[in-house]
Amino acid sequence: MTAALPVQRRRWGLQARLIALVLAVAALALIAVDVIVPLNVRAALIADRDAGLTSVVGSLPRSINPDSLTQLTASNPLRGEIGWSIVSSSGMAQVIVHPPRDPAANPDLGREPLSGTARTVGDSSGSAATYRVLAVGGYADAFNNPVFLVAWSSLDEVASTLRQLVFLEFLITVGLLVLLGLIAGLIIRRELRPLEAMATAADEIAGGNVDRRVVPGDPSTEIGRLGAAFNGMLDGIGGLLDDQQRSEARLRQFVADASHELRTPVAAVRGYSELYKAGMLPEESAVARAMDRMGFEARRMGGLVEDLLTLIKADAERPREHEPVDLAQLLVGVIDDAAVIDSTRTWRLIGASRATVVVGDRLRLHQLFANLLSNVRTHTPAGTTATISVLPGHDEVAVSVTDDGPGVSAEALPRLFDRFYREDESRSRENGGSGLGLSIVAAIVRTHGGRILASNAAGGGLIMTVVLPRPVGTAAVLGMDRDSPVGVNTGPIDL
Repeated sequence: MTAALPVQRRRWGLQARLIALVLAVAALALIAVDVIVPLNVRAALIADRDAGLTSVVGSLPRSINPDSLTQLTASNPLRGEIGWSIVSSSGMAQVIVHPPRDPAANPDLGREPLSGTARTVGDSSGSAATYRVLAVGGYADAFNNPVFLVAWSSLDEVASTLRQLVFLEFLITVGLLVLLGLIAGLIIRRELRPLEAMATAADEIAGGNVDRRVVPGDPSTEIGRLGAAFNGMLDGIGGLLDDQQRSEARLRQFVADASHELRTPVAAVRGYSELYKAGMLPEESAVARAMDRMGFEARRMGGLVEDLLTLIKADAERPREHEPVDLAQLLVGVIDDAAVIDSTRTWRLIGASRATVVVGDRLRLHQLFANLLSNVRTHTPAGTTATISVLPGHDEVAVSVTDDGPGVSAEALPRLFDRFYREDESRSRENGGSGLGLSIVAAIVRTHGGRILASNAAGGGLIMTVVLPRPVGTAAVLGMDRDSPVGVNTGPIDL
């Protein structure tokens, strides 16, 4: 039995939550005002009633009668609203003067009013009417019995004023909240528009439109900075995707070129073996020639595989040993090797009279320049002169390999370092190489943080210029390894 999935409640969006927050805060503030203002107004109105009652009680004559009480209240600000009652010693209350505005009023004064203190009482009939009363003692009735004389005033007008005030506050509060909600919605919607654009852009990017960007807005605001950062992130992702696509394209081309290069020797070996199995090589000389060709193709495949492994390692690794390398001494060895391998060409070294130090992998650097000289042997005729020139600078060292051979065409120069590239496709594979030598050279130069440039010489021939960074500080001192605190200098110091 499959369990029912819980229903996920729909959450409010950021815009709705911000508007709700603004309205909630404003509503709390307005409610507080709506409560405080009526309380203060009521207190002020009651204080005004108490002042009127106090003033009229303070001017009472010693002898009382309804006519004198009516005349007494005529000059009071509360005239027409003040009534008079007497409370006998037995607790009987009697209204002796009704206010003109409330002829049926009859406050519930109790058996013994509290003299000298104003207070609020209800109506003796049980109605909702309330009164503000102020009692004073020391008076006697017609039978000379002691009584309390009480002045009172109805609070109905105060209640009516408060009801009108509360209703007006309610209307103002509702209006302000509606107006504030509309204004907050407009402002928040405008300010959050870049975020909505970013969300839309993110959806489009997820759908495959990686070129989508947003208008960043004001860079001095948080949303503006977020928009700029969002575009920067997209640019970085786009660059990574472009690099990945280029890497995949290079990998596919590399695999295709490697397959193409290996197809010929594999086909040759297979063909000779099929001929031998079919008995089509009856003579020993034919068998010997077939074995010789198969051996040659196998060696060529081995060399190609070694070149591929070297190229992969050069692309993937940094130099294994970071040590000071004297290029002058290294190039002397490279020239000696080239002269032993090929004596039909002239090999010269210029500018190696003093130590020129770089930091890197000695074996890789040796392979770099050996490959450049091998390129000269492969692509120039016998009798060619190759010159290696060392040009030390302040921050870099340039080593140029120049030959006076036929050179290359201007169209071929930009592609010399492409893998499996040959300028002359008709050149024999036995003498023309695999097309990986200069690719290996470029990869080694990159791992050493340098640059390489190919150009045609003015008088004919090709110039390969390798630029490597010079070491700084103690790395420039020969014989001093990073892991050894003591070094032995066997040559001049080049700083």
